[in-house]
Amino acid sequence: MQVQLFAAVALFALATPAQAEWWEARTDHFIVYSESSDKNAREFAEKMERLDKSLRSLQNVKFSAATSDSRRLTVFRFGDISDIGRLAGSSGVAGFYIPNLNGSVSFTPARSESLNTGQALTNRPDSRTNLDPQQVLFHEYTHHFMFQHFTAAYPSWYVEGFAETAATIDLKPDGSFHLGNPPQYRSGMLFGMLNVSVERLLASTNKPTGEDQYGWYTVGWLLNHYLTFEPTRQGQLKEYLRAVNSGTKPADAAVHAFGDLGKLNREIQSYKGGQLPGVDVKIANFVPPQVEMRKLGPDEEAVMKVKMRSKRGVDKKLAPGVARDARAVTEKYPNSFAAQLALAEAELDLADFEPQALSRAEAAADRALALNAKSVEAMLHKGRVLLERGRTDKSQLPVARTWFAKAYDEDPEHPAPLYYNYMAYYYEGVAIPESALIGLERAYDFALYDPQIKLVLARQLLAEKKGTLARSILMPYAIAPHESKGAKKMRDVVDLIEAQKVEEARVMLTNEMDEQERKRKAGEDGA
Repeated sequence: MQVQLFAAVALFALATPAQAEWWEARTDHFIVYSESSDKNAREFAEKMERLDKSLRSLQNVKFSAATSDSRRLTVFRFGDISDIGRLAGSSGVAGFYIPNLNGSVSFTPARSESLNTGQALTNRPDSRTNLDPQQVLFHEYTHHFMFQHFTAAYPSWYVEGFAETAATIDLKPDGSFHLGNPPQYRSGMLFGMLNVSVERLLASTNKPTGEDQYGWYTVGWLLNHYLTFEPTRQGQLKEYLRAVNSGTKPADAAVHAFGDLGKLNREIQSYKGGQLPGVDVKIANFVPPQVEMRKLGPDEEAVMKVKMRSKRGVDKKLAPGVARDARAVTEKYPNSFAAQLALAEAELDLADFEPQALSRAEAAADRALALNAKSVEAMLHKGRVLLERGRTDKSQLPVARTWFAKAYDEDPEHPAPLYYNYMAYYYEGVAIPESALIGLERAYDFALYDPQIKLVLARQLLAEKKGTLARSILMPYAIAPHESKGAKKMRDVVDLIEAQKVEEARVMLTNEMDEQERKRKAGEDGA
C-alpha cells in the first residue's frame, strides 16, 4: 500500500496540466480551493452549502454558520478524475474525504467527466450508470455531516447506505430538493453480479469480502430506501439502530427490529424492480447561500500541490519528497506566509521518520509567525514541535502549552489547541488539571468525526473509572469487530468494560494505541 501510494502521488507531483487560476470560495460551512474560473468555483461552493442545508432539513439539525475555519470542511478541486485517483493512490477514485481535528478535507475533480460503472457489468452503455464526481462528493460530505452531528454507532451498511441516499439529492432552483432518486451507477452491481442478501448484510460475522463491501453501498442503499419509504416498515430502522447502540449484537438487533430476515430479503428484491418512491422537500425560510471569493496569489498557487499532498497524508516514503518540494517553493517565495506554513507542516510530517526535521519545522513555523502573528495554524505547528520534543525532554512541555494557549485565545472553537494542551500534560506524566480535562471533552464535541480524539478521551475516561461513558465513545468501533483487527480490539475493550473490568480495559486500549503509534512512526501498515 505504501509503495502504491508513493508512486501515485509522485506522478501527481510531476504532472503539468494546462495552467489554470486558483480561487478560494468561502461559505458558512465550506472553504473551497478550486482550480477553475471564479464563476465555476462560486457555483460549486453554493451547491455544497445547499447540500448542507438539505441535510440539516432532513435530520432536523439547527442551522448555524461555522465561526471557526476548523469547523468548515476544506474542499480541494483540481484536475480530473485521474488526478484524484493518483492522489488517492487508487485509479478509479473520483473523490475522497479525510476527517482530521486540524481541519477535515475532501478532494474532488474540477473537470467532472463521469466514470462508467455499469457498462462492464451489463454490456449496455447507458450514461445513467456513470458515476458523477458530484455524487461522490455528496456521499463523502454526508459522512462528515453524520459524524459531526451524531455520536451514535452505526453499522457499515447503514453508514454507506445513508450516504448513497444523500448522494443523489436533486437540488431544485427554488431552494427545495428531491430525495429518493436511485443511484443508477450502482445498478450493474445491484441487478447483475452482486450476491449479497439481507441476512448476509445484517447478520454475518465473517470478515467482509470485497463483495460484502460493495453490498454496503448497493444492498445497503436499497434496504435504507425501503425502510425509509415503505409504510409497513416505519420506525423499524430507528428501533434497530437504538438496539445496536445499546450493545445488542447487530444480528440480534436486526431480527428484533425487522423480524424474519428472509422475508425482508424477498421484499427488497421485489421492491428494487418496482417504481421507487421519493419525496420533494421544501426548506423553510430558504435563503440562497452567500459566497466570499478570493483569487489566490502566485505563491499560494505554487504551494498548492504541496499543501494537498500534506493534507492527503504522507508515510515514510512520501514525506521526504513533499518536504523537499515545500523547501523549493519557499526558496522561490521566501516571504510567503502560505509557503512557510506549508513547509512547517511538511517538515513536521517528516519528523515522524527523521527527527532532525523538527528543527526545520520550527524554523518554518517561526518564519510563518513573523509574517502572521495571529495564525492559529502557525501557533499549532510551533507548539507541536515542542510537544514532540517533550516526549523525551519534559521541560519542553510547559512551553508547548503556552503556544496552544495562544492558539486557543485566537480561536476558542478549534479542537486542536485543546487536544494538544491535554496531550502535553499526559506526556509530562503529571496530574492533569480539570481545565485540561474539560478542554479534551470540548475538543471531542467540536470534532466528533476525529477518531484519535475518541480514543484519547475513552482512555482518559477509563482512567477515571467512567466505564459507561468510555463504552459509548468506543461503540462505533466495536459494533463490527470482524471488519479489522483494530475494530476487534475495540470490541474486546468494550467487552471488558461490560464485565466491569475497567482497569483491564484501560490497559488494553492503551497498549493498542501505543502499538498503532509505534507502527505509524516505523512506517508500517497499522491496518
